[in-house]
Amino acid sequence: MSSTDPDDLRPVGDGPTAEPAGREPTPAEPIPAEPTAEELERTAAPARLRRAPRYRGFALAGALVGLVAAIVAVAVSGPAEPGAPLGTGSVLALLAIVLGGFGALLGTGVAVLADRRSVRRSRRAAEDDGASSSAG
Repeated sequence: MSSTDPDDLRPVGDGPTAEPAGREPTPAEPIPAEPTAEELERTAAPARLRRAPRYRGFALAGALVGLVAAIVAVAVSGPAEPGAPLGTGSVLALLAIVLGGFGALLGTGVAVLADRRSVRRSRRAAEDDGASSSAG
């Protein structure tokens, strides 16, 4: 018989105070209620709201734009000449690597600029709450 067999279930613990398996014991202390508004105001620390950009998304978008630019450039240039040292596929691969990398760098640069802008526009949560409550 394996240890996971349901016929092998026994009470948890030893002695008469043991709980049967499958039944959860009751907690010794009651679960505290949610704090009141006064308690929250007394203990809460002011925070800054900031919407920072996702760098990975900007870099991937830039790389995708570079890849599309490479495909368009190869499509516009037409097929390679018969004696050319690089074929169309090689040119596409080279342009995709170069333009994709450049696009990723450019996208990351845009993310850095957006991040700097978000730092300037960040504000305290308490100020935001006061403005939204006085508007209504």
